[in-house]
Amino acid sequence: MAIKLFLKIFFALPVWLLRCITFQKSTIINNQILDFQTQIFLGLQSLQVDGLDDPGSFDSVQEIREFMIEGLPLSSKPSMPLRIKDHVLSTQFGHLKIRQYCPEMNTSSSPILYFHGGGYVLGGIESHDAALQFFAAEIGTNIFSLDYRLAPENKFPSSLQDANFALEWLGKELNLPISDISLCGDSAGAHLAASLSTYRAINKFELPLSQCLIYPMTDPLCNSKSQADFDSGFLLSQKAMIWFWEQLMHSSENLHDPVFNLSIDPEVSLPKTLIITAGFDPLSDEGEAYARLLDNFGNEVQQVHYPHLIHGFVNMTALKAAKDATKDLLKTYKKFLK
Repeated sequence: MAIKLFLKIFFALPVWLLRCITFQKSTIINNQILDFQTQIFLGLQSLQVDGLDDPGSFDSVQEIREFMIEGLPLSSKPSMPLRIKDHVLSTQFGHLKIRQYCPEMNTSSSPILYFHGGGYVLGGIESHDAALQFFAAEIGTNIFSLDYRLAPENKFPSSLQDANFALEWLGKELNLPISDISLCGDSAGAHLAASLSTYRAINKFELPLSQCLIYPMTDPLCNSKSQADFDSGFLLSQKAMIWFWEQLMHSSENLHDPVFNLSIDPEVSLPKTLIITAGFDPLSDEGEAYARLLDNFGNEVQQVHYPHLIHGFVNMTALKAAKDATKDLLKTYKKFLK
C-alpha cells in the first residue's frame, strides 16, 4: 500500500526537514505546543481515515470495523524477542481469547492484564498487538491482552463481566495471585480497568496490585473544556466520544452507577493508580478530574501529563515524541509493579 511506504519515509525524516518542506506553523492551544511530527502526521492520517470524527455517519458499526481493519505501521519494534501464546477461555457467555506476551527477560514479577481501547466498539487483540509487544519488551513482564466483547452488540456490563472472568482465570488457572496482577488499558480499556477495580472494591473482592490508566474515558457527559477545545482534528473527536458512550450504555440508569460513570465517587479504596493524559486530547480534563477524585478519597494516585501529544500516542511509537513518552510512562509504570 502506497501510504505505508510513504509513512516509512515520513517517519525517517528529521523534524527540521519537515518544517522546511511543509511551511506549517506550530499548533498552539492552551499554551501547549503540539509535537510537530505528530501535527504533520495528523494531516496524513486524515487522508487515510477521514470521516471517523463522526462514526455515526457510517451505515453500521460493522462498516466502521471493516474500514479500520487494515492499520498503518505505527508501532516501533520490540527491544527484545518475545514468545506469544493465545489462550481460549470458555465462559457462560461464549469463548474469550487472551493473548499472552512473554519477553525473553523478565525484570518484574507482576503480570499485567491489558484492555485495549477503541471506544468499546472498535479494536481487539490484533489492533494492539504491535503496541503490546513493545510494552512487554520495555517493561519486562508478561502481559495478557483480553479480547472482550464489544458494543453495541454487547452492552454494559458485558465487557466488565469478561474482564472480571479473565482476572479470576489468571488467578485460578495460571496460579497468578490477583494481588500481584496489575490492570492496564488505554482509552476505553482504561475505563474498563478502572471499572473492574471499582466493581471489585464495591463488592469487597480481592483487588489487583495496581492500575495504569492511559488517557481514560471516565465521564459519559462529555462536557469538559478539553472536549470542547479538541472537539475535532486531533484523531479523537467529541462527537465520536458521545457516540461511543451511547453504544456502550444499556440504560440511563448506568449514568448513576459509579462502575460505569467514573466521575461519581464510589467512596471505596482502590489500587494504587497511574493516570496518563495527553495535552491535545478531548479526554485530558476528565482524566485529570478522575485523578483528583481518587486523591480526594485518600487513594494513592499519580498523574503524568504529556502536553505535546494526542490521544492514542502509545499506539504510534513510530513517531519519535510518542515513542519517548511511551518509554517514559512505562518506566514510571514499572514503579507500580513488583
